[in-house]
Amino acid sequence: MPFFRTALVACFLLAGVHAYLGFHVVRRGVIFVDLALAQMAALGVAVAVVLGRHEDPLFTYALALGMTFVGAGCFAWLRSQERHHVPLEAFIGIVFATAQAAVFLVLEKTPAGPEHLKETLVGALFTMDPRHVAKTAVLYALVAVAHWFLRRPFFEITGDAEAARRRGRRLFWWDFLFYAIFGFVVTSSVQIAGVLLVFGLLVIPAVAGLMASSRTGVALAVGWTFAIVGCVAGLVGSVRWDLPAAPSVLAALSALLVAAGVAQAVIKGRHARGHAAPGGNGISRGA
Repeated sequence: MPFFRTALVACFLLAGVHAYLGFHVVRRGVIFVDLALAQMAALGVAVAVVLGRHEDPLFTYALALGMTFVGAGCFAWLRSQERHHVPLEAFIGIVFATAQAAVFLVLEKTPAGPEHLKETLVGALFTMDPRHVAKTAVLYALVAVAHWFLRRPFFEITGDAEAARRRGRRLFWWDFLFYAIFGFVVTSSVQIAGVLLVFGLLVIPAVAGLMASSRTGVALAVGWTFAIVGCVAGLVGSVRWDLPAAPSVLAALSALLVAAGVAQAVIKGRHARGHAAPGGNGISRGA
């Protein structure tokens, strides 16, 4: 089925870029930054709808991207300021909630408001134009190249921001650059998969990878594999049971994460019992 192939390719693209960015986001402790930036992009799309320009893809994309840049500047500035022990996540949550409320208010008086609101949340995986997916692939490739050349400062700040500052890294500008590049990704991702799945693909594979290993390479490999398996399972379930695509993929990712957590707990439990059993280690034998 052509629509299924297009959705599958789109999900693979999303999984590839978001599992990597999610590693940075989770390690930096700014879990909801993707959700907030995605909602800022959705606000830009909503404004384009109100202005009657949503049929112009370039205008809509530029407006959504501009909104994400505003969010990127806010988050970079807030991280560089003394916040009197208020975590950055609190401000990110405020931005998300405010942007979500603004989307509701902006679309409230439009004739097709509920439909546009639904699209911002769940995207349009099964109705996406293959040409749009191809353009998104080119953009993601450029983002991958940028991250490859900037990998050293990005990973330094992700690993230990204060140590990077002491080495002379200007955190505001590096954070703004990271979030701005992030904005390009999120703006395109929201149009394809909606806010909810974009957030799920950012956080869930990264968490699965970090649960498996603290080593960067292993965590990324597990995250990418996890995301791809979840995307395939979710899309197949969506077609088989006639369910919305993006929520199905998100549910599959969450179910896989629960299964991975249970399996890890069982393995650790057996390992601990094996060490505690008589003869399981040197101390037991000595006793």
